[in-house]
Amino acid sequence: MEDVVEVARLTLVYLVHLAPWFALAIFISAMVDLLYLDIIARRTFRRRGWVGVVLAAAIGAFSPFCSLTVIPLIRKLLAGGIPLSAVMAFWVASPAMDPEIFAMTAAQIGMPLATARLVGAVMLSVGAGFVVLLMERRGMFKNVLRRGYEKQERLEVPQCGQDQQRTQEPALVAAGGGTVQATAACSQAAAQDSGGSADVDEDDDRPWWPAAKASLRTRRNWLISFRNMGRDTVTLGKWLVLACVAEALIIMYVPGDLITTLLGKDPLVAIPLAAAISVPLYLNGVGAIPIIDGLLAKGMAPGAVVTFLLGGAVTTVPAMVAVRSVVTNRVFLTYLGISVFGSIIIGFGAQLVL
Repeated sequence: MEDVVEVARLTLVYLVHLAPWFALAIFISAMVDLLYLDIIARRTFRRRGWVGVVLAAAIGAFSPFCSLTVIPLIRKLLAGGIPLSAVMAFWVASPAMDPEIFAMTAAQIGMPLATARLVGAVMLSVGAGFVVLLMERRGMFKNVLRRGYEKQERLEVPQCGQDQQRTQEPALVAAGGGTVQATAACSQAAAQDSGGSADVDEDDDRPWWPAAKASLRTRRNWLISFRNMGRDTVTLGKWLVLACVAEALIIMYVPGDLITTLLGKDPLVAIPLAAAISVPLYLNGVGAIPIIDGLLAKGMAPGAVVTFLLGGAVTTVPAMVAVRSVVTNRVFLTYLGISVFGSIIIGFGAQLVL
């Protein structure tokens, strides 16, 4: 009974730590719809290719989300038509590194390993984006989301101006992975200003801010956004709870000596094993540092440390189950493969330098 209480206590502690970031990701996802931010992101990343991948990785490196709390935002970006290459770079970078993780890694296990982790996270995220970009240019990844995650309840956008007729037929505008209703007057005015059609997917130069302001003034849009937030919280929140329970069980029942024994001191064996062991362990970026500190004291290879920190941050069973429920098999296997094998390659590189 005492063990059950302790697991429950640890689970609650982890939930309290992660819940604010999960809620922030849910809120940002709703704002992507409400403010049509997916239109801006789509324009930015579709036109920049390689540069867009680097930019997405840089943004991800400063975001506070772990492999689970980032999923609502990833789903929204993919649903909004953002290229998978840019999303993949952000997706990998976000849990792998942020300023807090770097500072705590440097303070507890030293600046050399913290720097290796930072460089490794950048290489892994940018490399993942580049690989996916090449695959996209070969015609792959036309469909990235599973059915049921492609659309949510529709937002309705009123006329751009007060003097426009309310009797005109609505036009459909793509936004946030769902469909947004805009009046024909608003859509035609936007098309005339931009010199194109009313379809955002066909003309990315149409004005964004007038429609965003109109959406913000629409009470029904706010209600729909809150309902979508509730659905995302229930659908993805259960995986967050599962992950916290898993982390509590690991802390309670998996001794550090066992991991040290399995990894050993031979880098040729330790580095691939570090990647394999990190997959089932849900250890967020900060939570893994004390464990690594103890493993280093027992002689764990530096390259295995880097692999463990990177692999453990982006590939965990609860997060993978949640990801698998959102994206297609091809996207899921690509993310998992790049994360695991990329962390192994970076680990061997770090072993040669450290």
